[in-house]
Amino acid sequence: MAETNPVTLILAELMRRLAAVPFVPFSIVMSNGDRHEVPTADHLTITRLLRQVVLETDEPRIVDINPLHIVALEQPRPAA
Repeated sequence: MAETNPVTLILAELMRRLAAVPFVPFSIVMSNGDRHEVPTADHLTITRLLRQVVLETDEPRIVDINPLHIVALEQPRPAA
């Protein structure tokens, strides 16, 4: 039977994007409207067993992201 747990699905998609060659930057959109940019694969860490997502920003700042609150993963729009 296919996995339907939303957290499992979003974690699998995040891991797929992080492993992509070449890496394509993307944004994580949260349920409260916040957006977190992922410019390189090195900025995001996913712990599979604990099911945590941690983003390190260039500011420097660490953001703990609850995967239950991720509503979308978006590619950057091409410049006009």
